[in-house]
Amino acid sequence: MRNLYSYPYILQDKKDVLFFDGRLTDLPKEYRKETNKKSLTEFYNKILGKGSTSEIIFGIDPLGFTYLNLDFVCYIGLITNLNEVKSKYNNLGKKYPDNKFNLLYLKKQIQFEYDLVNFKEYIPIDIVTQNLHELRGLNSKISGNIDAIMNIQNEAEWEDKFDEQSENIKKIYVGSRLIKFILDNFKFYIPDYFENLKLNYDKSFIVHRSVSKIVKIYRNDFKKDKAEIDFSGTSSGKIKGEKEYFEILVKILIENALKYSEFPKRIGPKVLIKEEAQNIIIEVHSYGRAIPESERRYLFLKGFRSSVNKASKEGTGMGLYNAKQLSKHFNGNLYFTCKDVSNDDSINLAWNIFTLKIEKSKD
Repeated sequence: MRNLYSYPYILQDKKDVLFFDGRLTDLPKEYRKETNKKSLTEFYNKILGKGSTSEIIFGIDPLGFTYLNLDFVCYIGLITNLNEVKSKYNNLGKKYPDNKFNLLYLKKQIQFEYDLVNFKEYIPIDIVTQNLHELRGLNSKISGNIDAIMNIQNEAEWEDKFDEQSENIKKIYVGSRLIKFILDNFKFYIPDYFENLKLNYDKSFIVHRSVSKIVKIYRNDFKKDKAEIDFSGTSSGKIKGEKEYFEILVKILIENALKYSEFPKRIGPKVLIKEEAQNIIIEVHSYGRAIPESERRYLFLKGFRSSVNKASKEGTGMGLYNAKQLSKHFNGNLYFTCKDVSNDDSINLAWNIFTLKIEKSKD
């Protein structure tokens, strides 16, 4: 059996008591002796039979070792300052030096491991991965069915088909896409994910359609006080790569603008798309407090959060970093500019603008 806890421990099996080594410290050999089994079984059945408790119970067992018990977690075979008060047990420290610990330290450890087993601190990665996989599969089925209800045959007719739908159908569509975005975000926390990301560049897609789709999704999300996103400009240009990842990139920029708009209901974010001879340019504007010049060079660093909203808005500092990394996979350049709305130094409001410039596909 795999060692569950860091230190020697026991488990109840009906009226029997089973002894195990810890991951960091082995069980003293006295616990394996048949002559000690009866007294230890009776003693620990009483300890564990007291029922669930939220307090840590500790003491000296029949062999002279310290035990600590918290609900169903019970450390045994340890030597602490409790043993020092009983001179006849002092030789245990010499015999088992690796089992000597401070009692206060062990109390903290048993509470920590108890919380781990109860998922109060961390959830095992295999459980998270399994559930994410199931959610992704279920959401894919929902998305496929809603596409069938909307009767979308190809990407070119998406906008018209979406606008024709009832509000309920729109909400179901938007909900399925937002869930997908959330699930996709988990991938970006994998170490070296972007360095190892390989996009398929065999296909190309029209950028305007993808930007318009993301804008419509956020115009129809579930927030009561949602901002109205202004979308202007046009482009018929295409770029190569996987449309799914490009839409995630646009989604991050729009979410960022929504999050940091100072007066979102009065002055919502603006999304502008335009086309030059060789490039497609997408600008995402948000009206709010100006980001200090000293911080602008760090905006795309992993984990960086501007002082403008750090105290009032939740975040990980990963969004703009992820957007920057994704832009590189489309040979794009993502950069920040700030347009002040007043020459008065006492007014700290501005249009914060993130611009994505991507070279058009030549085919």
